[in-house]
Amino acid sequence: MLADDLSTTAATLARYTAEGVRTVVYSQNEDVRRQAKELGVTHVETKDPYDLIEQYEPQVVVCDHKGPLRETKVAVYRTGIPAKLYLTATEGATSVGASADQKQHDHYFRDLDRTNAPLPETDLFAGL
Repeated sequence: MLADDLSTTAATLARYTAEGVRTVVYSQNEDVRRQAKELGVTHVETKDPYDLIEQYEPQVVVCDHKGPLRETKVAVYRTGIPAKLYLTATEGATSVGASADQKQHDHYFRDLDRTNAPLPETDLFAGL
């Protein structure tokens, strides 16, 4: 999983990192990189999204509206590598919590899905 910000993806990153999913966060912001490491994110990068997608070949990409949205979407569609692209939202069809008993949830709009997984989802990897 590749994500570009923590403000709206922290619960998701915590969940999937705990489940052993390889997680990658890219940001130019030192605070974001530090917080990602504290969450246990597998890889914290500053490279361009296109290069990261080619390097890590993520199945899922999560993009925050505060991050490089246009750049990330172009990279996802041009590489054709990720099966799913999610954009963060205040509320959305996909809601992911760090754990079943935790009240913190992140919300997403599914922008691309090559798996045809049904909505609503509680797992970004549904259908993979």
